[in-house]
Amino acid sequence: MNLNLTGRKAIITGASRGIGSAIAKGLAEEGVNVALLGRNPAACRALSEALAGDYGVQAPIIQLDLLERERIKPAVDEAVESLGGLDILVNNAAGFYRGGLTDIPEDVLEQNFIIKPIGLMRMARECVSYLEKSDQARIINLSGTRGREPSLHSTMSGPINMGTNSATKALANLFGPKGITVNAICPGSTDTDRWDELIERTMKLHGLDEEGAKALICEEVPLRCVIHMEDIADLAVFLASSRAARISGTAINVDGGRTRSI
Repeated sequence: MNLNLTGRKAIITGASRGIGSAIAKGLAEEGVNVALLGRNPAACRALSEALAGDYGVQAPIIQLDLLERERIKPAVDEAVESLGGLDILVNNAAGFYRGGLTDIPEDVLEQNFIIKPIGLMRMARECVSYLEKSDQARIINLSGTRGREPSLHSTMSGPINMGTNSATKALANLFGPKGITVNAICPGSTDTDRWDELIERTMKLHGLDEEGAKALICEEVPLRCVIHMEDIADLAVFLASSRAARISGTAINVDGGRTRSI
């Protein structure tokens, strides 16, 4: 299947690890040059060297913390200049804090909303003038299933991801006439470092060993599985491709069927 991605140019936020790095690898494998934006330049550098060595793509590194609002425009401009244009924006950066409302420190509460969804809207605003010059312009936002089905133990991720889904739809409406598609991916429990934290929390909460905790979590998933980062990356690559030209304004679950809502 020809995805028409060879030579395309992408910006990925939160690119240094986890889902962001998996998406960077997935795009690079298809010949996409990827600008790696993140708070950890050492991790981004290691990924950049791997992508260049394995796939022969350009992978410039730009340090960016979305809490530093004044850095967003210069970072985007630098990335586009390094790449020589822009076709794809992947908004993957996110804060994180698991716990109930009374457990969340005040500064963390505010910072997480600034990173997402406010940060992804700021990124979109700075990228749109470049994206509208592309004949295959894409914005892909990483959201989460808790945006549709909030959890007792994830007070913050529900409102944040609901806001991300809403922003995705609003940006799709706004940028559609410019030929830019905007979609969100909503992962379920995925095998990142947060998966390890979820396992540990489940072990303590239910008095289980590691295997018992994994089994308990997977019992809630019709496919009885944990989601792999590559599952998310595969969908991101498809949404970035020419094959997804008529898909916009949607949020797609990758959760093994766990989310109960339609």
